Amino acid sequence: MPIARFHLCLVAAAALAAGGCAPSVRLDQPRTSLPAAFDAEQTALSASQEAEAIDRWWDRFGDPQLVELVDRALADSTDTRTAYFRLREARAIRDQSLSQRLPTGNLTGNARIQGGEQFSGVDFMGSTATAKSLSGAFSPAWEIDLFGRLAAIGRGARANYVAAAYDYHATRLSLAADVASALFEARGLLVQRNDAAETLRITEELAATSRLGLARGLVSGADTARLESDVATARAEVVRLDAALHNARRSLLVLTGRADAPVSSLPIEPRLDIPPAVPAAFPATLLTRRPDVLSAQARLAAAAAQVKVDRLALFPQFTLQGSGSITRTTGMLGGTNGLWSLASGVTLPILDRPRLMARLRATEAQGQQAVIAYEAAVQAAFRDADTALFTVASDRPRLAELTRAEERSRFAFEAARQGYRIGLTDLTTLLQSERSWRAARTALTIARSQALTNVVSAFRALGGGWDPAAPAIAPGHEPVPLPVAADPPANIQTPVS
Repeated sequence: MPIARFHLCLVAAAALAAGGCAPSVRLDQPRTSLPAAFDAEQTALSASQEAEAIDRWWDRFGDPQLVELVDRALADSTDTRTAYFRLREARAIRDQSLSQRLPTGNLTGNARIQGGEQFSGVDFMGSTATAKSLSGAFSPAWEIDLFGRLAAIGRGARANYVAAAYDYHATRLSLAADVASALFEARGLLVQRNDAAETLRITEELAATSRLGLARGLVSGADTARLESDVATARAEVVRLDAALHNARRSLLVLTGRADAPVSSLPIEPRLDIPPAVPAAFPATLLTRRPDVLSAQARLAAAAAQVKVDRLALFPQFTLQGSGSITRTTGMLGGTNGLWSLASGVTLPILDRPRLMARLRATEAQGQQAVIAYEAAVQAAFRDADTALFTVASDRPRLAELTRAEERSRFAFEAARQGYRIGLTDLTTLLQSERSWRAARTALTIARSQALTNVVSAFRALGGGWDPAAPAIAPGHEPVPLPVAADPPANIQTPVS
């Protein structure tokens, strides 16, 4: 048998032996079954309205300040800029991994000048001779991806890049929701502050009337003291709400990338509008709409690819190695010499097998964790969407009842105040009706503010607030096309045997 054929047979036998000894690894299939519908009744919208409500849901509030703050935060916030550079890092890692399938090699060259005295039998005095030498060499190498190890590395890198793209979207989605919630919270605090100022005015008016009655002997000192105590409590509440409003405005400035701006530069209106309707959705859409779920899916694909990479590390690796060099010398012994060679090599991980097996088992465990993480992301998405939609649906009857309670308690207080002025109502009845109206008014204000943030939470839970076709942008840097639409995550092929 010729030597070359013998080597080929030896390599083939080694490859079969190594492949036969490599263990089969199979990740669990993720369980992502979801109900057919959510528990809460939902509002049906047209297709165009639904797309608008999901992609840029903040436009549906009809609030120019909200749109301005959200757009500014998406452009200048530290969170979105950090996500942008994480995406660029993942893109560079992907390119680096894909380049492993290309040939490698270095081109080297050198030049040398050599001089000295030469003697011969004719010229006993000697003569000066100079030799110049120029040489270059190129040694390329290429790994033959016979079993698909390099292809699996590329798939894993692409999946990680796609996961980073979805993380970028998830960051922007959460940022838009945080800005809207902070704005509605600040507005609710301002409404409460105005209500507290009105309460302070009323209590000061009652205290002044009581002091006048005390001077005339018509009111007891105890009643006057109770009213003055209410005045002090009302003043303390105004101070508390002023501080809470200041902090809320500062948080909103930080979210929009203007942490150093004065609080006075952010105007807040005492308005709590009626929130827009949330479009109807099905639980199955969460699998394709929520960026955190899609990111977990992509990371599962990357984990499955890594398991395959570590399994194929137990197989032989084949390489082609070439070399070529050329040397040109001028002088008495001048000439040109060239040399080239082509060789093939095989690497068999024999002694390193225990370490590779341990790494494979660790990677398999990490892959199973990725399966569970994907299941957890799907379950959390359904929980968030179901609870958010049910909360939004329950806000409507709750607000109606609180509005009625505020109206009736205000009527009772006005009647009690008129009766107290003409002496038909005692102070205790007046204070009880005033506190009842104040509590009803505060509860309604908080509920109206919470209803707005609940709608924001519903849009966030349904995966609204991002556009898959939009590039990643950071101020002063070039846009980065996202791979979501053109390069979707690979199918989750959990069997990697």
